[in-house]
Amino acid sequence: MLDKLIHFLKSADGYISGEEISRSFNISRAGIWKHIQELRSLGYEFEAVPHLGYKLVSSPDRLFPSEIKFQLKTKKIGEHIIYYDTISSTMDEAFRLAVDGAEEGTVICAEGQSKGRGRLGRTWSSPKGKGIYVSIILRPQVSPNAVSQITLLSAVAVCEAIKNASGLTAAIKWPNDLLINGKKCVGILTEMNAEIDRIKFVTVGIGVNVNTAANQLLPHATSLKNETRQNFSRVELLQEILRRIEYWYLQFQGKGFGEVVEKWKELSSTLGKHIRIVNAGQSIEGKAIDLDEDGGLVIRQDNTGTIIKKMTGDVVQIM
Repeated sequence: MLDKLIHFLKSADGYISGEEISRSFNISRAGIWKHIQELRSLGYEFEAVPHLGYKLVSSPDRLFPSEIKFQLKTKKIGEHIIYYDTISSTMDEAFRLAVDGAEEGTVICAEGQSKGRGRLGRTWSSPKGKGIYVSIILRPQVSPNAVSQITLLSAVAVCEAIKNASGLTAAIKWPNDLLINGKKCVGILTEMNAEIDRIKFVTVGIGVNVNTAANQLLPHATSLKNETRQNFSRVELLQEILRRIEYWYLQFQGKGFGEVVEKWKELSSTLGKHIRIVNAGQSIEGKAIDLDEDGGLVIRQDNTGTIIKKMTGDVVQIM
């Protein structure tokens, strides 16, 4: 009921009379007042004027499903949204729900995480109400070795979303980080449940430092606010992330990975750079020269000139 009432009020050009609300929702004036008070307790602000009715003045910057779904206009991603004020990890919850049969496109989001994590079990700082902490359940009809492609298309999507919502230009550091002015702003984590020849599901976790203050950030990290000295709507950014992920996911399903690769190359901060890549305690140095059709990073080694491909690893840019 509250979600429908919010959408009704958001769609109005001005005041809506109590009579019109009462007629539209088949509730009494007292019932309307009760629902308005509930919404006020959640942070919504209204003007109530005798003989005119109610007008929604402002909405809270909270990732309520009703806020995210309003004018989202996706076909699948975000059709079902599960919201938590605080959770240990959206990834853990997404995995649990996917095992239980949650539909493709289900989104799990939270205002804060107590055990947010990135690759290799690293901690992802998740201050409450400051960032976007979201996981998406996908069920692609591809083989397990294609899961890295999901990571890369997600990175492309989030780069575009940040540009559209904030005007800031993010660059992709292979395989899963997004940088703004050389500092990490976004982390992307993909996990899967698979059989030998098919994926049962993939969970895509996305953490974005949106309005995180400088004193809450690690030295190598940044946020949209830190870069611009202004706050951004987390709802609007998340909506744009979901739209762009759906776009690239549908492209991937319909046309393969080729278009994703070309766009990824445009947005890369890694290609053309001299790098050190560390994996399982071993490191190699060379020039990152390409991204192949599998999502692997192609490197020309310094010491031998040998061309190799890496599917995983941590990249340190040397020059």
